[in-house]
Amino acid sequence: MVAAVGTALPSLVGMSGMAGGYAISFVSGFLALVGLITAAVFWARARILARLLSGQGVLVHWTYPDAARREHTRKELAEERKGSWTLFLIIAAFCIVIGIGFLIADPEAGRFVLFVLLGIVALIAIVAAIAPRIRYAKRRRATPEAIVSPEGAYVLGLLHSWRLLGARIESADVKEGREPVLRVTYSAPIVYGKFFYTRQHYTVQIPVPPGETERAEEVADVLTHRAGGAR
Repeated sequence: MVAAVGTALPSLVGMSGMAGGYAISFVSGFLALVGLITAAVFWARARILARLLSGQGVLVHWTYPDAARREHTRKELAEERKGSWTLFLIIAAFCIVIGIGFLIADPEAGRFVLFVLLGIVALIAIVAAIAPRIRYAKRRRATPEAIVSPEGAYVLGLLHSWRLLGARIESADVKEGREPVLRVTYSAPIVYGKFFYTRQHYTVQIPVPPGETERAEEVADVLTHRAGGAR
């Protein structure tokens, strides 16, 4: 809401576009768009979670002992720390390039845009540092369970969706060993600028309880078949 007001603020107060008005409108409009998209995504995720918890379309529902939960959360924390900082570096690089571009095109207004983008980079750095710890704490407090359906999985209190905004399953298999896991790799579309399109890949590892390896293989087959992917 604040960002949406900021888009029109320069016109309301009579600020010249060349004196920073355009920059304020651009940044505010960008933040408003991000906020709108985020709200829509959370609403869609909430609907998927509701269906999972109600048992609608569920393929498997596993529960775990505390020891298995602790080991899994420890491994996930290490992986998510690495992923968070990798994503931070990518976003920071884009923000800096955009900021420098504005600075070169219009030094007066571009200076303001660059400062705002650097502030966003600093904020993202904080998120990258604390988000994995927050998810780690949530896993430790959550019910030790995993619920899997063709839409997504609810694993130790965290939701993973592969049927949202163009997301799709790329592969599903079972990694056997002392602690077998059902691995589901899915991707979601990401667009940079107007023409550059790519897909971001994610992998969720779902612990398989003792004696459930065969059932996990069946779930992997169903997910792969419905997605049209490959094992």
